[in-house]
Amino acid sequence: MINEIEEYENGYLDFEQTIKLFARLIETDEISHLQGSYQRTAVHFMNKGWILHDGTIEWDVLQCDIEEAEYDALLRREKDLARCRY
Repeated sequence: MINEIEEYENGYLDFEQTIKLFARLIETDEISHLQGSYQRTAVHFMNKGWILHDGTIEWDVLQCDIEEAEYDALLRREKDLARCRY
């Protein structure tokens, strides 16, 4: 897990890998031994409903949030393009 933490800190993990890392950190309670930024990120993921307190990943919730964010981004892009046309 130390290698994954180093990869996370260096920005080498994609989003799915990051979620899996934090799920494992929560499940094993290793999160409590890490600095505050890790704990805040874990709490954020749990508050979003993406990871449960036992470390279970809620893939359905996560997928819905991703789809919603992609849709919102698409709508913003369309609005920006519409402004450029006039």
